[in-house]
Amino acid sequence: MTRDSYSLTERITLHYADLTQNTRRLADYLLLNPEKVLIMSTNEIAEACSVSKTSVSRFIRRLGYADHLSLRNELLTVRESGQPVLTNYSENCDFYQEIKALERLRDQLNNIDTKAIINDLATAPRIKIIGYRNSYPLAMHFRQQLMQCRGNVELLPLPGQTIGEDLAAIEENDFVIVIGIRRRVSHFSKIIEQLQGNKFLLITDQSGQKYAQSTTYTLICHMNNEVPLDSYSVPMSLISHLVNSTYQVLKNEATKVSNKIANNYSKLNELE
Repeated sequence: MTRDSYSLTERITLHYADLTQNTRRLADYLLLNPEKVLIMSTNEIAEACSVSKTSVSRFIRRLGYADHLSLRNELLTVRESGQPVLTNYSENCDFYQEIKALERLRDQLNNIDTKAIINDLATAPRIKIIGYRNSYPLAMHFRQQLMQCRGNVELLPLPGQTIGEDLAAIEENDFVIVIGIRRRVSHFSKIIEQLQGNKFLLITDQSGQKYAQSTTYTLICHMNNEVPLDSYSVPMSLISHLVNSTYQVLKNEATKVSNKIANNYSKLNELE
């Protein structure tokens, strides 16, 4: 496949790791809103992303398009071929960007084969989940949900501990999940390096696409750059999808595990 045959979103993904912070803001906007190319001028896109018109034009050329018109014509061709391209969506909705990001996740999952990931989640002897900072609650939730359908799921590192010992203890048949949403810890790249040779899944946002070549599997959760604080609805939805798919694979075994946990809740009177 030549570069000219890539779609807009594929071209952005190929270049994303090398983009500047300002250009990434533009890339994020077009990843979530490719239809804007059909209805907005170069200047309007620049204003929406708080970048210069020149930056938009330069970015479009970097992706391999001659200009804004050639990019627009490509999207028109896609739409005329019967592929849906959204051109009228209410941005007044508070959850507009959330919906767009979830649509991106749905499209990603529809375009890849997740059976291998689900199989590893269901059959690996042990699962290790790593998450720091804002990724820690996601990692903890992932563990708690997986524990509802299988055993031997560990969260790394333990509070107050370093991770070197835990990485050394990972065995060949273990399956590792690394969650690294933006503002990752400074040694994140070292963790990825240490995991070479192990089978592992990276769940990250668009800024973590640069690690994709070093992982067994990578799933991208697009984050909204247009609001001050991040929403984690997309990675939480992804976790729900993966765990429920794992539950379906394990079937009776998962039911036994969840029933045993429910019985313990009752015996210990832990829940209302």
